[in-house]
Amino acid sequence: MNDLSDFQRRRAGQQGIDLKAIDWDAVRKLFRWALVIVALIILWNVLSRLAIFYTDWLWFRELGYEPVLVKIVVTGGLLFTAGAAVFLAAALPAFFLAARSADRAPLPEAPLQVSDYVRVRTFLVRGWILGIAFLTFLFGSYAAANWETVLLALNAVPFGESDPIFGRDFSFYVFTLPALRFLHSWLVAVIVALGAIVLAFHNVTGRLRGETAQVPVAARRWLAGMGAALFLLIAVGHWLGRYELLFSPTGTVFGVGWTDDHINLPGRTIMAVVAAVVAVFLAFSAIRFRGFKWIVWPVGAWVVLLVLVGSAAPALMQRLRVEPSELALERQYLASNIEYTRKAFALEGLQSRDHPARGEIEPEMIAENEGTIRNIRLWDEGPLLQSYNQIQFFRLYYDFLKVHTDRYEVDGDLRQVMLATRELSANKLPSEAQRWVNRRLQFTHGYGVAMSPVTEVEAGGRPTFFIRDVPPAGRIPLERPEIYYGLRSLDYVIARSGMQEFNYPGPEGPEYTSYEGTGGVVVGSFFRRVLYAWRFGDLNILITGEVGPESRIQYRRTVGERVGTIAPFLQKDREAYSVVADGRVHWIQDAYTVTHRYPYATRWNSSFNYIRNSVKAVVDAYDGTVDFYVYEPDDPLIRTWSAIFPGMFKPQEEMPEHLREHVRVPLDLFT
Repeated sequence: MNDLSDFQRRRAGQQGIDLKAIDWDAVRKLFRWALVIVALIILWNVLSRLAIFYTDWLWFRELGYEPVLVKIVVTGGLLFTAGAAVFLAAALPAFFLAARSADRAPLPEAPLQVSDYVRVRTFLVRGWILGIAFLTFLFGSYAAANWETVLLALNAVPFGESDPIFGRDFSFYVFTLPALRFLHSWLVAVIVALGAIVLAFHNVTGRLRGETAQVPVAARRWLAGMGAALFLLIAVGHWLGRYELLFSPTGTVFGVGWTDDHINLPGRTIMAVVAAVVAVFLAFSAIRFRGFKWIVWPVGAWVVLLVLVGSAAPALMQRLRVEPSELALERQYLASNIEYTRKAFALEGLQSRDHPARGEIEPEMIAENEGTIRNIRLWDEGPLLQSYNQIQFFRLYYDFLKVHTDRYEVDGDLRQVMLATRELSANKLPSEAQRWVNRRLQFTHGYGVAMSPVTEVEAGGRPTFFIRDVPPAGRIPLERPEIYYGLRSLDYVIARSGMQEFNYPGPEGPEYTSYEGTGGVVVGSFFRRVLYAWRFGDLNILITGEVGPESRIQYRRTVGERVGTIAPFLQKDREAYSVVADGRVHWIQDAYTVTHRYPYATRWNSSFNYIRNSVKAVVDAYDGTVDFYVYEPDDPLIRTWSAIFPGMFKPQEEMPEHLREHVRVPLDLFT
């Protein structure tokens, strides 16, 4: 051991940790209890995830979308495995190198005890191993969460148009660049985490010896090597940042403007080269460590250039050169911004027409527009909804939630109508009826619709009805009026149980039914009842005697939930609308493909800058079946998703004719 002066011994004793005061038995017990608690948390988390996955798999299989879930889960699992393996491959050598270099350092002298130091270091190693295990899980989970980005990049369909700056197809910006950015940020996070682990390890082991925070030469070289890798990634980040200028909000133009084209674009190229040079200096230090000057000066130069080239120069040029002559300098970039924004929102085909407001109506005009005049709306959705809830609700536990406008052929004429579904609100049942059996087994569904022409008002201000009452009566047939899937629902209900289901209030008392459809998952076996009791936190599912072999548990019963769970990558319109067709109630949910990475296009509300109403999803109100029909077959986004999930999307020609008649332009598209 090294000879130390009395002053050095006293200094080491002051800086070090008083290991003699540690109760080692208590530390061991604490460590064991911590391991037990962590193991129990992991076990509970794993069991919960397995239960949720299996019940999700049953739900997807019941709807015929099992391949969608399998593709997502398998992709996430592969990404988790790859992310965890790569992190471990980098973390374990780094950790062992740090531990080995710490072993070679001089052991502490009195007043510190060598045995105590070794004991503490053993606990530290175990703690660091747990930390690495946690980070492995964290980095693997982050990789798995980006399954959508990876699948889009691997199945990218070209847009067939290129940007005016780099000449790349738009698919690079929409599909490939996000995947490169994800990989880049993931690798940067890994390197930063490993550097922090090694520095923390040497700091703690150094303090145990009574030293100031020192890092052995071998570890310094390793850190310099990690720094070289980090700056190599920074250089890649600068280079990728060149392409992201096409989404730049600098100046008047959204996208590359004059400042971006003349300052930021060459500036980021320069910064990429500088960062690569810094990486070379750090790599040289990793091979032959000659002190920190080979690290500090290159990194300092990069920081200074980053401030000058990345912030100061663009701001000064924008203020002093561009703003005084903005229109002249930005004209060509503004033209690109307008052109690509129109393309992104499918507005390039619009035409402007002038209609003089003369206030004159001629007989010929009336004769030519008889159908339009016969369908002029007299009703507003708000007052009509109040009228429905006053005269067509029949019981307090029924609700009309939303009035929709549509067109139907009635007695040979095309009429504009307004309609609303009568849905069950179980929360409005009397307090004495708020029992589990009532809410989950008996009151399971809504019933029927109310429909009125928009042009007719009866005496007293009441609407005229095309469909009314329960059971439904009117001029449009409705043979299956039960609504198990709609705009509102409980978390779950169990249909076809030992209890008769309340159907509708009859003149002589309640009318009951038993579910005859295919909606829901068969939950008759004991194993499935255990899983669903776990999932919903409801022991009654397991212990009730009313659940039989044919019972079906129905959950995710709102239209938005069903569509969003199967296709989370689609953006839904604000609401689905109901359609009475072929004697049944259906829901049509408009869905959009969107991205915020369309070059040069201005973003709407700081959100997306490209949108297509590519999909019409149809949900059956009785069976809960979900079908996706493609209405924008040329949209590259929906073509890519169709390549990712073959067979999920159907062409619009396969939509039944009785539903195709009710397809409309969605509300959000006007916004």
